[in-house]
Amino acid sequence: MKKCFLSVLFAIISMTFLNSINLEKSIEIARKNNKEILSRTNALHSAKWKERNAITNFLPKLNFNSTIVRIDDDTYQKYNAFNIPGMDLPPSMLIYKTTYTNNLTLQQPIFNGGKLILGYQLAKLARKQTENALSEKEKELDSQVATTYFNYLKLKDLLELSRKSLNSTKQHLQQVRKNFEVGLAKKSDVLQWQVKLQNDKTSLNEIENNLESLVSIWRNLLGLNEPVELPDKIDVKKYDEEISVLVTNDKETEIQSFLNQVKKNNLSLKSLEISQKMLKKNYCLAKSNFLPSFNLQFSYEIEKDDKLDFSGEENWNLAAIVSVPLFTSFANFTNLKEAKYDLKKNKFLLEDTAEKILIAAENSFYKLTNAAESVENNKIALEFAKENHKIINELYKQKMITNTELLDAEVMLFASEMNLISSYYDFIIQKYETEKFK
Repeated sequence: MKKCFLSVLFAIISMTFLNSINLEKSIEIARKNNKEILSRTNALHSAKWKERNAITNFLPKLNFNSTIVRIDDDTYQKYNAFNIPGMDLPPSMLIYKTTYTNNLTLQQPIFNGGKLILGYQLAKLARKQTENALSEKEKELDSQVATTYFNYLKLKDLLELSRKSLNSTKQHLQQVRKNFEVGLAKKSDVLQWQVKLQNDKTSLNEIENNLESLVSIWRNLLGLNEPVELPDKIDVKKYDEEISVLVTNDKETEIQSFLNQVKKNNLSLKSLEISQKMLKKNYCLAKSNFLPSFNLQFSYEIEKDDKLDFSGEENWNLAAIVSVPLFTSFANFTNLKEAKYDLKKNKFLLEDTAEKILIAAENSFYKLTNAAESVENNKIALEFAKENHKIINELYKQKMITNTELLDAEVMLFASEMNLISSYYDFIIQKYETEKFK
């Protein structure tokens, strides 16, 4: 029994002294362990190398080619039948039963209808789009971490208030019982406080259960196993100045300034704009299929004879290759039409999505201002509840009011305290939700 008690005590002490963690460190850990972030980071590395690869298409390519050709006996004999004995033919005219050829080929693209520059531009845009996708996921994860972080702190503060309310209820119940025993209170007064005590216990248990669930979510979000560092307590009053500015400033001016930032910085809008640019490049690429291409090729033949000894006669040639597409069974034409309508489709999608994002951003900002106003309103409500509770307590001591009125004042006081705490955290969470749009 003693050993069991010591184990429980050690567990409590361990939880008490478990290191806390701030929001910035939490976000850093979450980003480090999140598998989708890691996946998109590797996708970005891939896109960067693809962009570098597109640059290599402008540069010359050098290849070493080696071939062995074996011909049948009949062909060899027929050819040799026309060979005049005693006449030395140049190597280029000789035919061997087995021919070894080794050469170097250097190719340099000159003009390919703009395909090379368009390919590089597309790779560059794809890299930017991958960067945006990574940043967007990071912002989304940051918001999830912040929401869970502040929800945990919100429940911790509500838990503290619930315990305070429970202790206060116990004290009142004890006092009412004493009054009942000496005939100064009714049985119904005792029952009212007993009901409130039970309600306070239920609320406390509910908050504790929600905290346990939130810790599991927190652990999963950070990608950590137990023990996990829990969010560090903050002073919510440090947001008072920011709340006051939102409440007092002109709302229309603030929302317009916010929407301008969204138009300029929103990552979803940037990704759609990049998609539109990429489709324009694809449209130009489809047009380039109708243009001729011009390339240079230099070949240096090291040997061509019947022995693999690199001692044959050497020769070289320089070729200028021009290719003009004349008839492709309408493949180029259909590709062009497809690219054209893809471009138009994305244009309307961009406009529609931009409108929806701006509407969502505007709604989020209004929710933020409403949350700020709620904090200010709850401050006044709490001030009133404290003053009312003080007066009611004095009157109750003088036997000038009923037990029910005291109970109502008690409920109103703790409800006002909880509403204020909740409104502070609702504001902070909404602040991070709103910042996702910027």
